[in-house]
Amino acid sequence: MSSALPPLRTVAIASLILVGVALSFAFHATAGDAELTYEATAVEPGEDSGLVARAASNVTDLDERLSDTPDQYREPIRTAAATGSFDGTLSPELHIALDDVETPYVRYDERYYEWTFSTRGETTNATIEMRPTDPESVFAAVARPASAAPSGVRTAIDEGTANESGVRSGLYRLDGAYYAVAPESEAAVFAQFAGAIAGFALTPVGRGYAAVGLGLLAYRYREPTRDRLLTVRRAVAVAALALPVALVATALFETGSLSRFVTGPATAAVVASGVVAGVCVAQSRWRSLAGVTVGVGLLATAAITAAIGPTGLVFGPLAAILGFVTGLVPFGYGYWFARTGPGPTTG
Repeated sequence: MSSALPPLRTVAIASLILVGVALSFAFHATAGDAELTYEATAVEPGEDSGLVARAASNVTDLDERLSDTPDQYREPIRTAAATGSFDGTLSPELHIALDDVETPYVRYDERYYEWTFSTRGETTNATIEMRPTDPESVFAAVARPASAAPSGVRTAIDEGTANESGVRSGLYRLDGAYYAVAPESEAAVFAQFAGAIAGFALTPVGRGYAAVGLGLLAYRYREPTRDRLLTVRRAVAVAALALPVALVATALFETGSLSRFVTGPATAAVVASGVVAGVCVAQSRWRSLAGVTVGVGLLATAAITAAIGPTGLVFGPLAAILGFVTGLVPFGYGYWFARTGPGPTTG
C-alpha cells in the first residue's frame, strides 16, 4: 500500500465522524437559537384587524388565507358573509384552504365574524356559518390579561419590543388598553421554522454518518495495512451500527414521544446503508444493491408507520428518500474502501 494512503483514509474517516457528530446536534442547535423579536402594538377595537388576526391564535385572517385561492372559488365565502351561512359543495382549492380553520372568529373583508366550518365525511360538502360580530365582542373574548402572561409579554408592552424566549403572540389587555404582540418579522419566523425542520432532518443523518465513521475506524484500527477494507458483510456490520448509535443518542439527548426511538434510528439506518450500496457498486453486485435499496426503504417505512400510525405511510417514504439522498456520502466511502488502492500492498 502506498505510504500516503493510510493517512488519507484515516483523515477521511475522522472527518466523517466529526461531521456526523456535528450534525447529530443540528436540531438542538436550531431549536436553541429560537429567540425572536416580538413587537407590542397598542390597538383599539375596530382598528388594525389584520394585525390582531396575525397576533391572536383564535382569530384567522381569511383574506390572507384565501390569497392564493382563485376568486371564482371564493363564492361560498361571499355567500356565507352576506347571508350568514353556506351549505353545499366546495371546490378542492377552497376546501384545502379552509380545512384547518378552527378558530371561533375570522377576519374577512375588514370585518369580524363568528366562524363555524364543518364537513361531511371525506367529501368536499361543507357548511360554513359566518355571523357578523362587533370588534368589542371579539376583543373581550380573545384578549388575555397581561398580568397573567409571561414576563416577556410585559417587557414588550412596556418597552415596545422584547426578544425573550418566553414571549408568546396574542392580544393582551392591560389597564383597559389592548396590545397586539406578534413577531416583528414574519421572515424571521419562517427562517426559524425552516431551520428547525432542517435540524430535525439532519440529526439522524449525522448519527448515520457517525456510525459509518466509527465502523470504518474500527476496521481500520484492526487492519491498518489492508487495502480493500470493506466487503459486503463488513459494510452491513458498519451500517448496522447506526441503530445502537442513534438509540443511545436519542436516549441521552432527546425528550418527547417514544416514537422518537423508532423514527430517528430508522432514518439513520437508511443513511448508513449507503455504505453497503457503495460496496455493492464497487463489486458490481447489482442484485444485492437492488435488494439493499428496496429492503431498507421498506423496513424503514414499516417501522415508522408502526410507530406513528397511518401518517407514517407519508413520512416513512420521505424519511427513506432523505436517507438515500444523504446516504450518498456513506456510499462514496463504501465504494472507496471496497476498492484496491494503487501501488503495492503490504500485510
